[in-house]
Amino acid sequence: MKASPRQQQLLLDLQDLDTTIARLRRKRSTLPERAELEGQSGEAGEARNRFMAAQRDLDAQNAEISRIEADVQLVRQRRERDEQLIAVSTSPKEAQALQHELDTLARRQGELEDRELEIMEVQERAQAEFSAAEQVLAGVDERRAAIRAKIAEAEQRIDRDLATHTAERAGLAAELQRDLLDLYEELRGRLGIGAARLRGTVSEASNMSLTPAELSDIRSAAPDELVFCPGTGAILVRVEGE
Repeated sequence: MKASPRQQQLLLDLQDLDTTIARLRRKRSTLPERAELEGQSGEAGEARNRFMAAQRDLDAQNAEISRIEADVQLVRQRRERDEQLIAVSTSPKEAQALQHELDTLARRQGELEDRELEIMEVQERAQAEFSAAEQVLAGVDERRAAIRAKIAEAEQRIDRDLATHTAERAGLAAELQRDLLDLYEELRGRLGIGAARLRGTVSEASNMSLTPAELSDIRSAAPDELVFCPGTGAILVRVEGE
């Protein structure tokens, strides 16, 4: 295939842009903040598990207190009813039965209130643990949010650079003859590099010096004749003065 020296130089410019674009994409996917965020995932998981366990425990204590308070209220209502009945009762037997029930209800109320005090102590400890776990989780979430903000900021910068270089690449590719561009893209997709300079005796595609015989073949080729790196197969562009 033939291509003017100008077209071949454009290939080098295109390769430089592709190298820059690839570097930016790697940089975007390997931002150090990503590793930092990933490194905190274990701490975040532990903090969330501790928070959820503390929340479940606190909810259980609150539910138990609510249940006991409801039972105490029922006992009080029953005692009030019995006291009203005993006040108007004219039957000694009925009054005795009501008094017996009142005594039983009083003991029951005392037991419930004692139990409520015990649960309130447990609830107080559960509330303290929940508050501590909530504070730890908030701190972890705050740090992770700050890291995510840094990632987003870095991504925006890189994306702007990518957009600029991608647009420049599109304009440059439009200047290349179609068959040359297709060959370059095929080589780049297969080899990872489409074109490279011949700098002195060194191919920048392989970063190795060429043999005298290889150099002789390349230098004897016409300026518009495409030559290839013996080591990699990439297009080798002879740059005037190098």
